[in-house]
Amino acid sequence: MRQSPVLFALVAALAPASLALRPALRSPPAAFVGRPAGAQPVLSRGAQPVLSASAKKPTGTASLSSSSINLVKTIVGSGVLSLPVGLAAFSASRTAVYPALALMGIIGAISAYCFFLVARVCEATGSTTWSEAWSASVGEGSAWIPSFFVGLLCFSASLQYTMILGDSFSSIFTATGLPNLISSRTGAIALITALGTLPLSLLPSLEKLKLTSSLGIGGIVYTTAFMISRCLSGAYGAGSSLSEAVAPALRPAFDKVQSTAAQSFSTALRSSKVFILVSVMATSFCSHFLAPQFAANLDQAGEPSKTGRLAALTSIGFVLAAALSALVMVAGFLTFGSASDGFILNNYAATDRLAQAARLAIGGSIVCTYPLLHQGLRDTLMETLGTARVPTTLAAVGVVTAIGAALTNLGIVAAVSGAFISTSIVYTLPSLMWAGLLGKRRAANGGLTRSEKLELLASRLITVLGLGLAVVGMRAAF
Repeated sequence: MRQSPVLFALVAALAPASLALRPALRSPPAAFVGRPAGAQPVLSRGAQPVLSASAKKPTGTASLSSSSINLVKTIVGSGVLSLPVGLAAFSASRTAVYPALALMGIIGAISAYCFFLVARVCEATGSTTWSEAWSASVGEGSAWIPSFFVGLLCFSASLQYTMILGDSFSSIFTATGLPNLISSRTGAIALITALGTLPLSLLPSLEKLKLTSSLGIGGIVYTTAFMISRCLSGAYGAGSSLSEAVAPALRPAFDKVQSTAAQSFSTALRSSKVFILVSVMATSFCSHFLAPQFAANLDQAGEPSKTGRLAALTSIGFVLAAALSALVMVAGFLTFGSASDGFILNNYAATDRLAQAARLAIGGSIVCTYPLLHQGLRDTLMETLGTARVPTTLAAVGVVTAIGAALTNLGIVAAVSGAFISTSIVYTLPSLMWAGLLGKRRAANGGLTRSEKLELLASRLITVLGLGLAVVGMRAAF
């Protein structure tokens, strides 16, 4: 198989890091801790306070290994299943995986650096939320901005989850012979919402559901292994029984004349459609809204500051997440090419039992984790509108369900969300916060160190990059 060397190389790259972190798999999920009551923000360089000595930084208890695994679980979600369609947006050549992997390395590195910036701002100011960190670094008057984008992110993710539930369970219900009223996509969404996501979202406490978040990474790992197996075996090759069982529009489609790797890099550089993949990648790496909690929860291990451990946490978490995401992207694209759907599992035949197991694994994990994500949207609406919990939940879930049933192209939704929302949270807001913090340090100390000047320049460039990607990504999505 032509695609085998690429996948085997990716598997080989992921295996050593996974073995190194095996002890963390036995560690229970860490509990997030809040900022002590009455603590005041502090600006510091290293361990030395710059503007205030009254802040008491949160004392974390989570080890580096368990925090790293939790970060991987946060990053790697069902959003990675839209990566193949992002790649297919600009090429139908198998060699397009090479520029796509290079792009993932670049986007992953920038995303990781911005996650580190948010964590450093929180560490320097003693903050445990985006609003606190923004107030201490940029200003209280605009502290609503990060809350606004986090609320949008929760809405967008809830919408995408609803669409995935419809696609997954519709196929499962159809294969089991259930009537069309239930097995249709709209019927599946309505049923799963009525019996699953809505009742769970109405629970007064979601504490017990946090344990089910491990199902998410388990479902992704199984789905990744399944996709790699189908890709390497050629089970969906032209004329195969599985390929014939798929709708013609979803069957593998590649250029008849394959481009060289150099030609694929040239295509990626010239095509504006590559920004669809960039936007989907931004969504896939978007874990930055939880960076304050990770920073607060990580133990200090006797060191004067957490900066070094935060750097290690970020590196381990994003490297493992990028490797797993790359496997999904490559396996999906090398199997279906330009026919890759916005939810790649839609490409696999309803008669493929392993594919049905993957749909069930992803769908089941989403049912359990949807309420945890919905809580962010609900709390934002309650704080903004001053409404009660139950009516807010009913209204929010109802609106998300209706829109999710009406929209069918998950790839477009992921691209638009990534272009406007994810790029803001991943690139623009973190860089603005770090630049604001450095500005206050300069005012307090009469200047910046050489490294701080370089980071200030990098922050400003990332801000421009984030704004540019938002504009170009939105245009490329339509």
